Amino acid sequence: MVLINGNIITMDSSRPKASCLAVGCGRIIAVGEKKKVLAESNDATVIDLHGKTVIPGFIDSHVHGVALGSSLSRINLRGVKSIREIQRIVQRRVEVTSNGDWVIGRGWDQDQLSENRYPTRFDLDEVSPHNPVLLYRTCGHVCVVNSRAINAAGLTAHGSTEELQGGWIDLDDDTGEPTGILRENALKLISDVLPKPNSDELTGFCLAACQKMVEEGITTVHWIVSSPGELQILSSLEKRNLVPLRIYIMIPIEYLGHLVSLGISTGFGSDRLRIGCVKVMCDGSLGGRTAALEEPYADSIGSRGALLLSREQLEEYVKKAHLGGLQLAIHAIGDRTIGIVLETLKNVIQSSSELEHRHRIEHASVLNPTLMEKMRSLGVIASIQPHFIASDFWITERLGKTRARWTYPLKSLLEKDIVSVAGSDAPVEPVSPLMGICAAVTANATPSENLTVDQGLRLYTLMGAYASYEENVKGSIEVGKFADFVILSEDPCKIQPEQIKEVKVEKTIVAGEVVHDRKDHRSP
Repeated sequence: MVLINGNIITMDSSRPKASCLAVGCGRIIAVGEKKKVLAESNDATVIDLHGKTVIPGFIDSHVHGVALGSSLSRINLRGVKSIREIQRIVQRRVEVTSNGDWVIGRGWDQDQLSENRYPTRFDLDEVSPHNPVLLYRTCGHVCVVNSRAINAAGLTAHGSTEELQGGWIDLDDDTGEPTGILRENALKLISDVLPKPNSDELTGFCLAACQKMVEEGITTVHWIVSSPGELQILSSLEKRNLVPLRIYIMIPIEYLGHLVSLGISTGFGSDRLRIGCVKVMCDGSLGGRTAALEEPYADSIGSRGALLLSREQLEEYVKKAHLGGLQLAIHAIGDRTIGIVLETLKNVIQSSSELEHRHRIEHASVLNPTLMEKMRSLGVIASIQPHFIASDFWITERLGKTRARWTYPLKSLLEKDIVSVAGSDAPVEPVSPLMGICAAVTANATPSENLTVDQGLRLYTLMGAYASYEENVKGSIEVGKFADFVILSEDPCKIQPEQIKEVKVEKTIVAGEVVHDRKDHRSP
């Protein structure tokens, strides 16, 4: 394949722009001007780009794969403006659901609801008396369920409602009964009684997620698996050449012992499916006020969130993973959590400084100059989700002006030479790198923290490759690297920043093969 007459943004500092590139055996074999590239590419299929823009394939560094796939067929509550609207949407789904079957959805945000409160079991009971209902808040750290779901989980009044380890069940002040709101680890009480998807359903979710991602121009994803069965299905799909993109697996920390005992470290696998990092959950979310802060939330005096792990447990995990050659991806949003994580990493890294690491803090939301300096000195990667900036419109009210100033400080992270990579956290946020770049460039409450378009592109390309130890084979359009790239309808560097999210992915190409062609998906 040879692409000619294009606007090729290479992300290669030695050759930032080119007009042509050639592909052979899944790799880039030539980059440059038309005459030279054609001379090096005999008998190739020629594609005339007619000035269209080509960029390296996007790398999304944080996706919950099966959750994304399943969400595509479940209730979508993103952007709803009232509890009444939630009720109408749930009622429509109930009408086409058999009695007793679960109704599941995601995406509500109490700060966007006109009633200015959380939905409750009673709101859901009005429209679903015979079906258990489970609706996740947009962050996934809080949910609301109806009475049928509460009964299925055995959460009756005054029973099984004590504070859990790292989880909470909201109780009515007057009756002591569950309100239907569950937080953090309490969600497991519901997930334990949900019907488990069978192998065919899991396969469908995985394939749906893959298809959605290549439509968005993603050629590599850092995929958080939820079970060994999910990993087994991905492995089977990869062996049958049914995975259209490259997958870097993020494995929950509860399987750390299995990886270490088998001698499996980061990088094990093929160039399509590789073991990546182990993921550790240390706190919750800002939206649910469960992220652990040094000082109370500005809009909820007395509440500082909470740690989901003890320091001793965290240190045990970090040491075992680090010594076992496994990259760590540690979920830490609040400044209190980030401080504890960095201190733990410092102790372990310094005690075995001969070992290379590219450990990551996932989200790294509430920072300050001191925390950023510690991240820089330790070489810790900030794995950030730029679209949080657009979604968390309430951030100043929730944290106050001083802390809000240092929440999602993207420009400062780069200026302090902290390696930063970007992801969507889908299905928490839309699995669209272009929407993420748009947010990174335009949406920060502190305008000086907005990035340039070039910086935004690097978060989703070169830096994403570095985070998976693959900067030598992907992330830029250079000779010898994988032929993973995207053809866009417009150059994001030459339009108004607010329009970047409207740019269309015309084609997605992985290993020189077209895995998405927009014209095939257009309505006649």
